[in-house]
Amino acid sequence: MIRPRNHLDDVIRIPIKERSRLNCYRLDRNERNQPFSEEFINRIKSKITGELFQVYPELDQIYEKIASWQKIDIDQLLLNAGSDQAIKSVFETYINPGEKILLHYPGYAMYAVYCKMFQANIVNQSFDSELNFDWNIFAERITKDIRMVVIENPNGFLGIAPSVNELNMMISKASKLGVIVLVDEAYYHFNDVTVKECIEKYDNLIISRTFSKAFGFAGLRAGYLMSQSINIDYVRRVLPAYEITSFTALVLSEILDSLDEVKAYTNETRENLNILRQGLLELGIPTSSSKANFLAVKLGEKRFHDELKKSLGEKNVLIRRPFREKNLQNWVRISTAPPKIQELLLRELREILS
Repeated sequence: MIRPRNHLDDVIRIPIKERSRLNCYRLDRNERNQPFSEEFINRIKSKITGELFQVYPELDQIYEKIASWQKIDIDQLLLNAGSDQAIKSVFETYINPGEKILLHYPGYAMYAVYCKMFQANIVNQSFDSELNFDWNIFAERITKDIRMVVIENPNGFLGIAPSVNELNMMISKASKLGVIVLVDEAYYHFNDVTVKECIEKYDNLIISRTFSKAFGFAGLRAGYLMSQSINIDYVRRVLPAYEITSFTALVLSEILDSLDEVKAYTNETRENLNILRQGLLELGIPTSSSKANFLAVKLGEKRFHDELKKSLGEKNVLIRRPFREKNLQNWVRISTAPPKIQELLLRELREILS
């Protein structure tokens, strides 16, 4: 056996062994459950050629298109193979062993993994058992000893977001102390609250986004960073030779010419979210004030969750395990779906609870 670097002994990555999730309604990972239009899919098919797979990716046009869409300069933008790779590139660029990273829990699991990979120390604050979070206390923990603070806007497990004033207050304080702020806007298109306008003002701000959620391209692995050009230049130095594949660039280009497809999905998702929340409240089940494409749902005892997971699984509807955090073990995250699937979920829950 060839010994790895010593600190990698503490990085635990469990291989995922599970049933295929194809041809299922996936309420477990916040993926898109509504189909794309046939016109959109056919348009992509018509542009697939053998040469697309033979030539190394040429990404100038997709950079120009995304920069124009976001109204930023090209040198303020950096594509990545998913937001997880984008986040990793920030760690690779800026984080030294022993430096402190301020996180909130629950949060995207890869932040804790990258902290271990790059030998950073985690400082964290958790949501309480009723999903309350004091952003003022979180801001107080931003000190000169912190290298980077991560803020999910909104949170990827609860859907809860800080206010615009709270975001600006934390970014401003961090800027004065020379602390990096990484704002994760994976669910921005459901929430419509962004700090993109702060990029010009604050040189400590980096924003990460993904095409997996509102765009529905979880299988493509595409995301991007936005920041001041000097920051993007440094992060670019740790990237692989090509950020994304030619096929991914083709699909992104087509969807950016069809943003009505995205708008229709996000509007439908907001409607489904409200329907699901109302149905759960009628059953006496509390939910989070989510601003994303899912709800955190307080099912209570684990046996209720286990019965629900089993009964739905038999109907090819997948739900996630409860949260592992001790104070949140009565909660589970459930993604939105077409109304008939949400009705099925509510019907199964009604039977279990009765």
